[in-house]
Amino acid sequence: MKLKNLAIFLLASGLLVGCVGTENSEQTKKADIYTEVGTYPIVKEGESDSFTLFTYLRPSVTSYNSDINIFTKYLEDLTGVKLEFTSSVSADFAQKLNVMMISGEYVDAILSPPYGASELLLYGQQGIFIPLNDLIEENAPNIKKALDENPLIKDAFTSTDGNMYGLPRIGKTKGTEYCYKMWINHEWLENLDLEVPTTTEEFYQVLKAFKEQDANKNGDPNDEIPLSGSPSLWAADPTIYLLNAFIPTSAGTGFLNLSEDKQIYHVKTTNEYKEYLKFMNRLYEEELLDPLVFTQGKQEFYKLVAATDGVGKVGALPGGSVTSFAITSDYDTWGQYTQIAPLMGPDGLVSASRSFDFGTTGLVITNKCENPEVVLRVFDYMYTDEGVTRMSFGAVGDGRLGTAPEGTVNYLGEPADYVRLDVDQSTDAAWNRIGPDGQGNDFEMLFGVRTGGAYPDVDQILYLSSVNDYAPVAQDVATIIPPLSFSEDESRIITDLQLALNTYLDESALAFITGKKDIDENWDDYLKQAEVLGLSQFLEVRQTAYDRKYKN
Repeated sequence: MKLKNLAIFLLASGLLVGCVGTENSEQTKKADIYTEVGTYPIVKEGESDSFTLFTYLRPSVTSYNSDINIFTKYLEDLTGVKLEFTSSVSADFAQKLNVMMISGEYVDAILSPPYGASELLLYGQQGIFIPLNDLIEENAPNIKKALDENPLIKDAFTSTDGNMYGLPRIGKTKGTEYCYKMWINHEWLENLDLEVPTTTEEFYQVLKAFKEQDANKNGDPNDEIPLSGSPSLWAADPTIYLLNAFIPTSAGTGFLNLSEDKQIYHVKTTNEYKEYLKFMNRLYEEELLDPLVFTQGKQEFYKLVAATDGVGKVGALPGGSVTSFAITSDYDTWGQYTQIAPLMGPDGLVSASRSFDFGTTGLVITNKCENPEVVLRVFDYMYTDEGVTRMSFGAVGDGRLGTAPEGTVNYLGEPADYVRLDVDQSTDAAWNRIGPDGQGNDFEMLFGVRTGGAYPDVDQILYLSSVNDYAPVAQDVATIIPPLSFSEDESRIITDLQLALNTYLDESALAFITGKKDIDENWDDYLKQAEVLGLSQFLEVRQTAYDRKYKN
């Protein structure tokens, strides 16, 4: 008799009842060691519990084990739960995780896995990742509150089968959400008595003046570079910023938008994109656009932008922060630049890229875990201001966090709770933000403005510019495609088509901008070749995935 049939026979005859009763008894006994949900510690005095985790080492972290990491020790003391970490360096994390999953030798929980909606659904339907819906409802009030306050994130993390197989990391700084900005050399504007440009035509005229009128006033009328950039630094490619004057476009979407009738289309096949290419070609032909803008690396760009004896050579440049074109301590260089608002395009459009927070995967719990409710209760702490602050920066006095002195204000001039410290001794004081957490909308307001330094508080500059200039005109979330989950066949189709299609579109853009191809004469052929490379099928697969989840 086969073992399966034997088990069925024994169960039917009542001979397995004792075993089942024993198992239920063990579960009941273990449940008795836990305190009431929402209280700490999680396990009662004199009891113990633990679970295993795998993740990668963040900067300033050499270990997550409690004998070394101060925050882990604090978390274990707070909860009464032992966290048994295995970790790898960041570069090896994806490969080691892949080996772990294939071999079946995985741990109870994985922090910050590189998995999107498709992988979560795949592992979830295989029973490897467990559904978290009911567990959250019953054991994690802070996580539940964060998801209820962020319905788009909750929706994005709900798979097509109705289950949530991962916890999100919620919260971006305003400077990160609206990072595709343009910086202009205000000293050059003052030298030439020019106003800050507000339209694409005014921007063109300012760049033209920079080139022709010795804007840096060093006596050499030929050393100015009106507009430059680099694809190797954060948001330092001018494409997204300038394209938004012609059509709303956000980073991370693959240049795909949703129309009013919820149809997915490719921005790079629109007439608005064609007009953008003509604008860029105009800049290039008149030598207002650096020919190395789409190819130069970080060190080349830093060297190009660096001021020599207080004299700069670049008039305007894109970037998510000052570190996109200079080191923070080089105020002689970046102090010459100020952020400008999004430009109005020729048709009156003013738009800004928005890296909307749909959440990134912070935690999955596997079928190896015997106490998933405990895992959720531990990480529920990370969805409080205290928890996410301590996990990210360390405790006051241990890491990069200090108590705000009386009179310290935040970016809006309101009383602040903390000040962020620039200290070297913060190694292993915290986790440096890894795993799931929930930064509230007012999280940045907990921190005071840095004062008394050699240069202004960069974070305040980014925040105020984002809130005042970029957020009010940011791309409508309703036109941004949320994360989608694909079947294995759909994923294969996208993989097969995406590389060749994107390469062709990128190479064509470069040819159009540099004049190697005439835009009007070659536009129809450009669209036809995109179809040959599978554009319609590529969009159809994504449309199917979108309709499957979101179509009413």
